Amino acid sequence: MKIAALILAAGAGSRFGSLKQLAPINGKPMLQHCIDSANGQLPGAVYTLLGNQSESIQKQITATQVIHHPEWKQGIGSSIAAGVSYLSKEFDAILIMLGDQPLVSSQHLGQLLGLYGSQQAVCSLYQDNLGVPAIFGKIHFHSLTRLTGDQGAKQLLNSLSPAPATLDLAIASTDIDYPQDLDRLTLDTD
Repeated sequence: MKIAALILAAGAGSRFGSLKQLAPINGKPMLQHCIDSANGQLPGAVYTLLGNQSESIQKQITATQVIHHPEWKQGIGSSIAAGVSYLSKEFDAILIMLGDQPLVSSQHLGQLLGLYGSQQAVCSLYQDNLGVPAIFGKIHFHSLTRLTGDQGAKQLLNSLSPAPATLDLAIASTDIDYPQDLDRLTLDTD
């Protein structure tokens, strides 16, 4: 089974006030931490979807293939749809991640992949909500490519029957929206 990681990092990060994808954490861009975690499980199959200032960001990251999404302003749904459309012919499943969840480690992703097995979808559970990182099988690609606007994968995850297998991943609730979020961040670098 061929599985790709799709890291969503297309937004402007307007609440952050600058390119949060490149915000330094322990000497490397936040987005690179997410890429490195994905490569720990899916080496050579990591794709990062960029939109806002994609050329500037692309110059600062490595070990990922970049998908340029010129319509990034249309929202996360549009970004998911573009990424899944790009990957759907080559892969059997897609691990969707966010580029502002730097505490999600390679080990966490390995646990999700371990749960996936023969499931049609698996996802993270935090703050009593289903969310990403999540893995979707081919059966869900069509629904993912129909997402629009600010509608992410959560609505799809909540509508699945049977419900997706979940990994209790409280750490995934730590995303970086404001500079002070970064100031409070403690990243395990072991």
